[in-house]
Amino acid sequence: MRHGINQTPSNATNDSVRHQLEAGSPVSLRRTLPAARLTVSEDVQITSVADSPATAQPGDLIVYRIGKDDPAKLVAQAMARGAAAILTEQLLPCPVAQCIVGDVDLAMASITAEMLGRPDRKVLTIGVIGSAGKTTTSLLLSTLLRSSGVRAGFQTDLGSHDGVVQVTAPESIASGAELVAWIGEAADAGSQAVVIELSDDEARYGHYDSVEFDMVVVTGSAISGNDFGPNGLECVLDRLADDGVVVAPADDPRAMRVIEDHDVRYVSYGVRKAADVTAKIIDHAGGMTTLLVTYHDTTAVMETSLCGGAMAANHAAAIAVGLLLDQPLYEAIEKISTLRTVPGRGQRLARYGHASVVMDVAGTPERAAASLRTFRSMKGAGRLWCVMAVDCGEQPEILAHYGNLIERFADHAIVTAQPATRKSFMPASHAVLDGVEKCAAMRLVADRSRAIKWAISEAGPNDTILVMTGERSQTAKAGRTDLQKLEKMIEGEWDKADEANPKPSLKIFG
Repeated sequence: MRHGINQTPSNATNDSVRHQLEAGSPVSLRRTLPAARLTVSEDVQITSVADSPATAQPGDLIVYRIGKDDPAKLVAQAMARGAAAILTEQLLPCPVAQCIVGDVDLAMASITAEMLGRPDRKVLTIGVIGSAGKTTTSLLLSTLLRSSGVRAGFQTDLGSHDGVVQVTAPESIASGAELVAWIGEAADAGSQAVVIELSDDEARYGHYDSVEFDMVVVTGSAISGNDFGPNGLECVLDRLADDGVVVAPADDPRAMRVIEDHDVRYVSYGVRKAADVTAKIIDHAGGMTTLLVTYHDTTAVMETSLCGGAMAANHAAAIAVGLLLDQPLYEAIEKISTLRTVPGRGQRLARYGHASVVMDVAGTPERAAASLRTFRSMKGAGRLWCVMAVDCGEQPEILAHYGNLIERFADHAIVTAQPATRKSFMPASHAVLDGVEKCAAMRLVADRSRAIKWAISEAGPNDTILVMTGERSQTAKAGRTDLQKLEKMIEGEWDKADEANPKPSLKIFG
């Protein structure tokens, strides 16, 4: 690979307010943006990007965003402050050099990458893409790297880590120029590798075009149902380094076809089909899954608290990356086994004398089905309760699909609403019932907290309550805050029940 993980990354400069270049290292707009139209001259050299037109310095690039900036005021400030050029999507009436592009944000990502000296080439850059399992796989990879003595950063839906500081951000996951700047910060912090959770939509719109990936790990069903234009996987594969490698899901024939058509190197993993790395479930018990992992002629057993077939596939993908980094199979297994729980991804809460509660974000029918299958198979002698919070703004056919799933897999089902869409619960609940045969068996409770409390009060100590929050579009901070509130509420309900019915104390006779 281009970057060995034992290399010490070069230093890159990055400032959160201004992307300041080293002295004597201007950036050529013609070389950086070859498709752009330049006015006044054939090329413009810039020294930095102004944080705003009012703070621009001589030699700066000023960015004009249609609908956000006053063009007359911006032109006046650019002329008065000696700006080198204006980055814009339309021609402005002014003598200052202009760099006209089709998308300012994509252009800024390319400029930022050049200003920071291509930080993605200074670290081992791993992208994780797919419909499900991205967050868990990213955290498994980060755990694997850190356990191997590699300082690694990660960028996921649950937060980011640049190798030194971990942040649960109030913004959505970074892409474009923000992602490039974050990689630069990770390199400055001494990270030797970064793991980045990728969005299919962001990939399709070119927001990763300024990043080159050493590895692409494909999870879940990697091909979306959108048939218009290239899919996200194809776009990310176009950003794979010449000596890069793909960790490919053998269980997904459509993804495998795309990967093979791109003629890239790959290592396959699977749970159901033959692959280079396979993970077979051999036992579900006590909130643990036991896997038989095979690589060529080597087999090892691993135990994990991240349960189910989808999680088994995530583990197999992470193990494949470990093997690519020249780790023996048993070492890769030992290292990723240290990740015991992932918030909102099959997160189990348990207390003696009460039903176990499992919290899962779900968010799509595919992910909901995987969770229901997993905990249906693990319920033992007890019953499976499902509290599903639906997005009341979802399409009726999707809501009906959810209804069909919970009727098939759960012994008791409660349909509730996400707090943000609770006012539309009545028509949404009717759409859910359209997918149900026995409507009378389905309990409808608009308030999510009341629905969970009712399930806790009615479930027996051997039962399992699966709470699917359905919050797939939250920021990292909002998602973690929501999960923490639910944890606190569940613990509070258990405390109330224990106070009302104290357990008999054990007496020891000498």
